[in-house]
Amino acid sequence: MTEQSISKVIVLIRRIRTEFLVCIHRLLTTVAGRIFLSFLLLYLSLIQVCRYAFYRDPTSTFFDPSRAYEHIYSLQRQQEANAFIQAFNDSSSNNDNKAPSSEITTCLGMTTVERSGEQYIRSAFGSLLEGLAEDERRRLYTIVLIAHTEPERHPVYHEPWLRELVDNILTYDKLNTEQLDLLKEWEQEKDYRRKAIFDYTYLLETCIDSGAAWIAMVEDDTLAVKGWYPRTMAALDVADSKSIDWLYLRLFFTEEFFGWNSEFWPTYLLASVSIVTAVGLSLWTLRIFVLHRSVSNWTILTACFVYTPACIVLYFMAGRTSMLPMAAGVHEMPNFGCCAQGFVFSSTAAARVVSKLKEIERGFVDMIIEEWANNEHLTRFAVVPSLLQHIGGHSSKGDDFAPNQPLSVAETIFNFGFELYKQRGDRVVHPAGDG
Repeated sequence: MTEQSISKVIVLIRRIRTEFLVCIHRLLTTVAGRIFLSFLLLYLSLIQVCRYAFYRDPTSTFFDPSRAYEHIYSLQRQQEANAFIQAFNDSSSNNDNKAPSSEITTCLGMTTVERSGEQYIRSAFGSLLEGLAEDERRRLYTIVLIAHTEPERHPVYHEPWLRELVDNILTYDKLNTEQLDLLKEWEQEKDYRRKAIFDYTYLLETCIDSGAAWIAMVEDDTLAVKGWYPRTMAALDVADSKSIDWLYLRLFFTEEFFGWNSEFWPTYLLASVSIVTAVGLSLWTLRIFVLHRSVSNWTILTACFVYTPACIVLYFMAGRTSMLPMAAGVHEMPNFGCCAQGFVFSSTAAARVVSKLKEIERGFVDMIIEEWANNEHLTRFAVVPSLLQHIGGHSSKGDDFAPNQPLSVAETIFNFGFELYKQRGDRVVHPAGDG
């Protein structure tokens, strides 16, 4: 580089420094500048607040997976459930299957298969029974399907608690030879899409035969909040009051799919434009009737096209479930619910589900039910906050990991709000309310 070139660079640097200092001076000495600096400091502070407040919101830019999937209430509930199961494991009882009594109102069905590693069914089933009052337990008829053609393969099959606590241990022993051969073939070929449909239908039909008015189908890798049963019964009453003909009450959902979904972008755009317009009109009105010349054109322009858009962007970054949380209660949830961890059907609706699954024969239960419900415009409800948590880290259909993610897909099926439950005396409460 020549001496002349070096001189030009030095002159340019000095000019840039001078302009920068002039800008800083204007920012510090003019009203508009001080407003901008104040807004910038406030905005940066709000970003830090958002990082702290919204890290558990999967719809937020500030979502932090390394902290968000922390099990808080789940750990406590799992300990309670395991202790409950262990108490009955010390029993030497060998009870036979019990016939449904006239007192039952709900059939609780759960399908379980052997998993590699932890058998979640122990804590799953324990959490459903631990804490029930005596009259609540009498109204609940429990069925567990050991979904193996050789049920002895399942590690819990010979554990004492199973026969002590489960009213009906369902196996394939009553199926005919043709059905049994077909199940063995699906097991060998790992055809989960056919076998899962058969198992769900088989268990659902058995629950229907119990004569219960309500049928709760819960997966074996979930945890139920203490007091789930009376909350569910109350929610069913609300659902009945809202609709005569509805398909199911969802006990679990994941917030991951409740973000600012792209199909609603016209609504978001219209709302944003309306806010900017309202700010502009408000400042213009103030200038004309109140403040007169105190509000300049520049002030109105920066408020409409800098400050307000920046606040709108931060609002969307914070996440939909944080900015527009669902109130506690029973809500229609026709979209984005995911997955089949826990449904409650009326006996009539359950019979319709059985008919539909027998038509399809192959697929994923939740996807078949949702597609059918969408096509038939069937009403679906969900309890908020969720009454179940998904704790399975290993899918019974094989593990799959998302690209560049430390967690398996199964581990990301998670309800973040569930972890906010807290024990208060003899009750479990939630910041959103009791639902």
